[in-house]
Amino acid sequence: MSGRELPPIQTYEARDGKSLCYRHYLANSNKIIILLHGISEDGQYLHPLAEFISKRQLAQVVVPDLRGYGLHPIRRGDVEYVGQHDDDIEDLVKWIRLRESSALTLIIAGHSGGGGNAVRLAAHRMAKEIDAFLMLAPAIHPNAPINHRKDPGSTMHIEYPKIVFLTLLNAVGIRFLNKWIVMRNDKPLARRHGRETLELSYRLLLSRAPKSKYERYLQAMTQPTLVLVGEKEEVFIPGQYAPLFAQHNQAKVTMILGSDHDGILSSEGTFQEVESWLQTLD
Repeated sequence: MSGRELPPIQTYEARDGKSLCYRHYLANSNKIIILLHGISEDGQYLHPLAEFISKRQLAQVVVPDLRGYGLHPIRRGDVEYVGQHDDDIEDLVKWIRLRESSALTLIIAGHSGGGGNAVRLAAHRMAKEIDAFLMLAPAIHPNAPINHRKDPGSTMHIEYPKIVFLTLLNAVGIRFLNKWIVMRNDKPLARRHGRETLELSYRLLLSRAPKSKYERYLQAMTQPTLVLVGEKEEVFIPGQYAPLFAQHNQAKVTMILGSDHDGILSSEGTFQEVESWLQTLD
């Protein structure tokens, strides 16, 4: 880990009384960015971007470990119900406003799977509190055109037949099987660090993306929005982001030269784009 050490882990109380973890990167700014991590990681890998933003005094950055993730999750890879992450993020925002200022400019940001969480919030009741969105190689929905039809090199395995079955059960009010594992990440042992969340339940996976009519979520994203994607993006199809967003909202989509899916988080090109964009929000 380059740069200074990570900020200490802090906790906030969610509406169900559980304590959830986050790190707060301080800055002399009334902007605050809630930066959401990807599908298998906790928030620690987002450090380079969070540190850059805070050290430049562009915004405070809060990096939560979403429920089901982190060093000491309540239940790794699981939540209580579909959409619980939305409620947890809403509770985090309330917690921060009580301790910082109710007049903060709130920016919801997400990398990869965290982008899916951000898209969900565009149509959530708390959307009126969100002033802007920052998306870095965001996941949208499995049906979105940014996805590869088949990626033999991926370590992600999603059990779509099981998802269809559980969705049908949920449609008639049967939810007791929602704890079933429907996604596994066969990340090579040599690349593991011990904090990964490599198995996700149905209810957690569905909490990380909008519903099937994802277009209405993108259309609801009327706030200033910056979407960054690496030129060498390998998880999604980089050239599909601009036409997708142009079809549904006024987001600015910029390609970061020389960067791949994770490299975008520490790229000078990303830093320059983020700094310029945040200054337009003054």
